[in-house]
Amino acid sequence: MIEIQQLCKAFKTARGTRTVLKDFSLRISDGTFLGIQGKSGAGKSTLLSLIAGLQQSDSGNIFIDGTNITGLNDTELAQFRNRHIGFVSQEQSFLENLTVFDNVRLPAFISKTARHDVTQVNERTDSLLTKLGIDQLAQQYPQNLSGGENHRVLIARALINNPDIILADEPTDSVDEERTEEIIRLFKDIALEGKIVILVSHNSNALHLCDQVVTL
Repeated sequence: MIEIQQLCKAFKTARGTRTVLKDFSLRISDGTFLGIQGKSGAGKSTLLSLIAGLQQSDSGNIFIDGTNITGLNDTELAQFRNRHIGFVSQEQSFLENLTVFDNVRLPAFISKTARHDVTQVNERTDSLLTKLGIDQLAQQYPQNLSGGENHRVLIARALINNPDIILADEPTDSVDEERTEEIIRLFKDIALEGKIVILVSHNSNALHLCDQVVTL
């Protein structure tokens, strides 16, 4: 369960202060596939970053399964995020000296999951790459991939720790229509497992399987 209470966020610009979220409240139950849409600059990506604990709100609270993440320090946030949240950002942040396979499984090593069962982590990595149609790229390096392929690597990496919450910011950008449908159906299946999936997209066709769509 995610409960957002009167969230406010503003940014200082050369023209003054720009408010992107004002007294925003929302409750998201487990097993929900939520879509977020809105014009550029409406606060879609900012909202995801706040839920992920990557930015701090100006006021308001975000409760995730009873934990108020707005009260956590940076170290606590990082630990919480690694255990509970998978984030697919628009920025393709990879370690370029690691292969696709190693980039995907990296969060499992950070969370120490791999120390318990490396074989299981490797099998899950293989499975995710296959589901996303990029298993043939496992030993390639990110700089050699197309934008669409890198997006799918980001999705696989976000899913490797089997998180309770998936936050996806334009995950189908640079992906063709057929692959978009496959990715959206994958997210739908994840939500049906009882997890929360929040998808930001400017493409209304990518939101057709969402249980609920919020417009900012």
